[in-house]
Amino acid sequence: MKLKILLIEDETELVEIYEEILKKTGFEIETLKWGNTALERLKEIKEGKSKKPDLILLDLILPDINGMEILEKARTEEETKDIPFFILTNYSNPELERIGKELKVEKYVIKTEVTPVQLAQIIKKWFKDKN
Repeated sequence: MKLKILLIEDETELVEIYEEILKKTGFEIETLKWGNTALERLKEIKEGKSKKPDLILLDLILPDINGMEILEKARTEEETKDIPFFILTNYSNPELERIGKELKVEKYVIKTEVTPVQLAQIIKKWFKDKN
């Protein structure tokens, strides 16, 4: 059974590249481009209407809300508090990294420092080390 990754990212070009590389790596990918859609998905998971992803890749800068709001909401609900998150952003910000650690983010990845292939390898290794 393929591991499912939920990608929350609004940049269309990046979405296409990440989807292609992650699928080739063997993952099942679902993408949401809006923060409010991601919050709705968390609600569906809480209500048992959607299956939990094995990992969420979360961009912080979305067109409608800040990705940290999604992460904070996920951590407050019993049904979603243990979903692993990687923050995927272009902003190297020590304060955001600190908040991410407090909210139990698995990794804080700077998009400009990691190619999509490297990201796929990081994710694959993380799953392998987790088991």
